[in-house]
Amino acid sequence: GRSKRTAEESIKSTNFKKEVAVNGVLEYDESDPGVFTNLVEAFGAKGLEFAELFSLDDTEFERLSPIYGLIFLFKWTGESNTSESVSEVPNLFFAKQVISNACATQAILSVLLNISPETNPEIQLGPTLEELRAFSAELPSDMRGLAIENSEAIRNAHNSFARPEPFIVNEQKATAADDVFHFVAFLPFENHVYELDGLKPGPIHHGAINNNSSWLSVAKTAIQQRIETYAASEIKFNLLAIVRDQRQVLEEERSRLQSILATNNDPQVSAELAQVEANFANETAKRQAWEEENTRRRHNYIPFCVDLFKVLAEKSILPSLIDKANEIARNKRGQGLSPSK
Repeated sequence: GRSKRTAEESIKSTNFKKEVAVNGVLEYDESDPGVFTNLVEAFGAKGLEFAELFSLDDTEFERLSPIYGLIFLFKWTGESNTSESVSEVPNLFFAKQVISNACATQAILSVLLNISPETNPEIQLGPTLEELRAFSAELPSDMRGLAIENSEAIRNAHNSFARPEPFIVNEQKATAADDVFHFVAFLPFENHVYELDGLKPGPIHHGAINNNSSWLSVAKTAIQQRIETYAASEIKFNLLAIVRDQRQVLEEERSRLQSILATNNDPQVSAELAQVEANFANETAKRQAWEEENTRRRHNYIPFCVDLFKVLAEKSILPSLIDKANEIARNKRGQGLSPSK
């Protein structure tokens, strides 16, 4: 096997490409289940998708069971919570975040690389993630972060979701007045629940899983406590669950019901099968909508807009359109509405 020293030397000798630090998919307004699902599929993983959670109710968790991990988005203040128990956990994949604007990718990988193929055979991580996990197994957390940065497949998938930018500007560090948001992961591991945050020194232990309860009850308590630390006016939170590809779930259920109907023409089973077929059609339509949205997200509309403005200016139409737009914006502000609405 590869020794720890050899692996570290291999990473350090590589010429890192800094274009991995891009603005785009991984910022606050992009916590989209369709984007993240396509992102993990671009990594090569199969059998997974993301679902947005609108509450912490147990019924919401049960509806999507099994849930392999949670991705939580919150306002980052940079303050350290002294009550957090941070420690190293044997065999748990934890990596320090060394890539700018990539906390979502980091949180997603924290869940994926801790999914056990033995206990979850329905999930296929694919060669890229399996090789990354094997290569970095004996590395310290900071070197694991560098291994993620050095993965060409992960870099290409990450960058492929960046929105085209008309101008290249120098990055500025956020100030106290800026709203900065951060993604972290919650997941079960060896009968305990951990929070993995690449900006922390190590995994955060939130408690053991009781025999009569789900790991989600422990995670829910930790998330609720995090939310309660903010003022009542702070509402910018988002929670995504990493779950099975719902099309696979429905296909299995369809096969089960069809097997029953092959020997017993039960009207109730027929009705259940019809509902499964309808649900499968909805899931297929959802996936198609995600594909269309992500295609539009990737498309560069800037040349079209520039040419449109040129034509409007040549026809002396642009000034009147600008005046009209400004008037509409003023009227909306007078009504207490956002100009963008």
